[in-house]
Amino acid sequence: FFSCWFPQIEITDDRAGDSSELYISNIQSVVGVYCLNGGYPSGRSKSMKIVANIFTLELLWCVLGPGIGIGVYFLTYWNWNSLPDGVYLTDVDTSSEERFVAERALNDLGTLTSRGPRVAGSETNERFAVDFLYGAIEDIARQAHSEYEISYDVQRVGGSYFLDYDDYPITSYYRNVQNIVVSVVRRSSFSGKYLLLNAHFDSAVTSPGAGDDGTMVVVMLELMRQLTQNTKSTMQHGVLFLFNGCEENTMQGAHGFVSGHPLAQSVAAFLNLDVAANSGREIMFQSGPNYPFLMAYYRDYVRRPYANTLGEEVFQMGLVPSFTDYETLSKEGGWPGLDFALSSYGYLYHTALDARETISAGTLQHIGDNLLGLVSALSNAEELGNMQDHREGTAVFFDFMHLFLVYYTETTGLIINILLGVFSLALIVGTLFMFVRKDGAVGTNVLFEAGMALIVQTLSIVLGAGFSVLIAVIFDACDRSMSWFSSTWLLFGLYFVPCIAGLTLGPFLYVHFRKIPFLHDQGRVILFLHAQHCIYAVLLITLSIGGIRSAFVLLFPVIFYCATTIVNMIIRFRLNIWIYVHLVGQLIPIIYFCSLTVTLFAVFIPMTGRSDNRSNPDLQMGLFSALLTLLLVGLLTPFIVLFRRKLYVFGTLLLFFLVTAIVAATPEGFPFRENISPERYYIFHQQRNFYWPNGTLRDSGAIYYLHPQDRHTPELLQSEVPEWSNAKTLDDECERELYCGIPFYINRYHRQSESSHWLPALEPPVFPEPVVFQFLSRESPAPDRHRLYFSVQGPSHMSLYVSPLAGRKLVGWSFSDQIPPSGKRWKDQNVYFVNFFSGSLDLTPFTFYIEIEQSPSNQSPDSSLFYLTVVAQYMHHDKAFRTREFQTLLDKMPKYAHTVAYSGYMESWIF
Repeated sequence: FFSCWFPQIEITDDRAGDSSELYISNIQSVVGVYCLNGGYPSGRSKSMKIVANIFTLELLWCVLGPGIGIGVYFLTYWNWNSLPDGVYLTDVDTSSEERFVAERALNDLGTLTSRGPRVAGSETNERFAVDFLYGAIEDIARQAHSEYEISYDVQRVGGSYFLDYDDYPITSYYRNVQNIVVSVVRRSSFSGKYLLLNAHFDSAVTSPGAGDDGTMVVVMLELMRQLTQNTKSTMQHGVLFLFNGCEENTMQGAHGFVSGHPLAQSVAAFLNLDVAANSGREIMFQSGPNYPFLMAYYRDYVRRPYANTLGEEVFQMGLVPSFTDYETLSKEGGWPGLDFALSSYGYLYHTALDARETISAGTLQHIGDNLLGLVSALSNAEELGNMQDHREGTAVFFDFMHLFLVYYTETTGLIINILLGVFSLALIVGTLFMFVRKDGAVGTNVLFEAGMALIVQTLSIVLGAGFSVLIAVIFDACDRSMSWFSSTWLLFGLYFVPCIAGLTLGPFLYVHFRKIPFLHDQGRVILFLHAQHCIYAVLLITLSIGGIRSAFVLLFPVIFYCATTIVNMIIRFRLNIWIYVHLVGQLIPIIYFCSLTVTLFAVFIPMTGRSDNRSNPDLQMGLFSALLTLLLVGLLTPFIVLFRRKLYVFGTLLLFFLVTAIVAATPEGFPFRENISPERYYIFHQQRNFYWPNGTLRDSGAIYYLHPQDRHTPELLQSEVPEWSNAKTLDDECERELYCGIPFYINRYHRQSESSHWLPALEPPVFPEPVVFQFLSRESPAPDRHRLYFSVQGPSHMSLYVSPLAGRKLVGWSFSDQIPPSGKRWKDQNVYFVNFFSGSLDLTPFTFYIEIEQSPSNQSPDSSLFYLTVVAQYMHHDKAFRTREFQTLLDKMPKYAHTVAYSGYMESWIF
């Protein structure tokens, strides 16, 4: 491991005026003194010089060190991907134990997905899926033990609510949404309170929804079977199963239950079950709020925990481009709960490839085993009977290798973090005092070197992150971004390695160019390690005071470095031995951060394929890599000082980077793979009609609209499909027309309008359910107010844009009692967006009114009041309604592409 056990020491004595070489057999007795105290062997002049390289690491560790690291990473990866074997019906026949049966859930999933996509409003969702679930629930009720009372109904509900999204808020209005609600209570011991389990059975456009959210739907069915056939459970509280039929369209099903079902007022807590991937483990990524006892039950009754506060805070910061029913149940219902989701490698999420074949028995078994234990425990939890007595604040939680869960309240975490941070800083001071306790003058030098080490380490971190950012910018400029999208391993060579080089370059250059006679290389390494530890400790304190619960990740390096430092202080940093102690102490943090690395990349890499084309995803991954590199090797890189052939280390890093960069430029670095990690395209065939205030048509036409999803849109498409080479941007259309004159399904799509493209369409789209929009009447409730009545009929998914003209104000409408805040303004006018959904298969006209207040200075009866745009989306209609031109264009899409394509309609009026 070490190159020199008996190094040569050169001593110069100014008093004698001569120089001699001394070989010391017992190096610990001499070097140990000066290494700790910053002093010199007794009886010698302070001008004597000790060769810097008394202790070096063999070049072997250039290979062995990374080899061990890679080995630890793959062991962690194996653990992370390990799933239980699925339980089959034959296993149940030979066992008396109550067990979740994955095979039965898989069979249910096959039936649920057999008819293709279940888009809300479609016949498949509103009739087939409802009938299947209702029949399955009836079978479960017939087989249930007589101790259980099972009641169920199909809720058909309407309502409205406001979603306060930044710049693009939504008023969500819905009619005839269908939910299936099942109540399970034990006849002899029902407290009147319920634990709610929620999953949605509708799916995204084109998607069979095997993962999202068919997986959780069939898990709930199997949980219901197991709970109602268990004769041993006491089950003090009821369990309420909510199969909601409209989540993909602004979570309307969950809101309908909260606002309209009589059992909603009896709910005490909930578990929300959702999916953003097709495999792996379910992560518990949101808890509470304010009821950390839920985490105690999760810790005690979940077999294989997978939970992290970091996921909760990242989600709540809006870094994940998704929403779940958790927000609706928590905010609208006011209930505490836990949010679960499959989230790893979500390449097929919301695509036609999200099929039954992508879901493994192991995944279902993992979810079922965990939830069966948790639901059984919570249905007997005393806390659910009196929730207000257990309100304590938010929790900090994380699992270690899925073996056990650590959780504590945020207040406890704040105290722990600050105390540990202060103790860490005090420990650093204590070790420095050990260095200088015998000589004040040398102590000044050591303190100066400690300060310089802190500066060098800080600059090294900046340099490492800077390397990652620079490479991200260069690769993006060369149109090679996202080379790691399908080949994740490329991230390590492209971003981890340069960051490691930056972290090691600082200590290397400082020691190389600043030679000091009073401190051995090992002592200088200790100062660099102390500096890195100081940075961790300061960050731990700062983030904790700032209310960032994810600061807990810094506890791993802080706690274990403190522990090894205390041991090394006891043995007085004995030469050679202290390094072993330090390296052993880094093992647990490295294992944890390897697991965290796998998790972050498995979640966030697929998301870069369904986000935006304006931002550089390599920049995001580069910064992630820099942060993870700092956590993984921040307390190892200073050992570069002890390497004998330091340039070989940098040569190895450079070689690894160059090889990876070359591979990234080959087909291996092409981001997308057919049927595995496809590139997503949204292409809409849209008819747009614009009218003058007098009702005459001012403009009309059909277009193909391309909504961007990743950094390579539209460049890759233009290279594959020649027609898209003639695509145009919207340019000044966004100034002329409300929402750029585009029939957006969701108004936040407008955020990417400047980077969207369109083509003129020769053939107008065909609409199976044409929009019928009528102005009915006008009245004046007051001299300065005008109420206009309208009727509209169309497909299940529609929207309205409303924008009062200058000097006018929206004061009333049919969609809510109060007028919500405006979204992003247009021409200095307020803009309101209404998402309108009807779940009825028999479409009927909908009548609504809009009331405008006109300023007294403009009371002309002929003056216009507001813009009104009616939008319709034909999301679940058969491909037979596509025009030949549209289908021909879609047939030219590359094989690695997944395309969501449907027709849209818009008519814009000024009243």
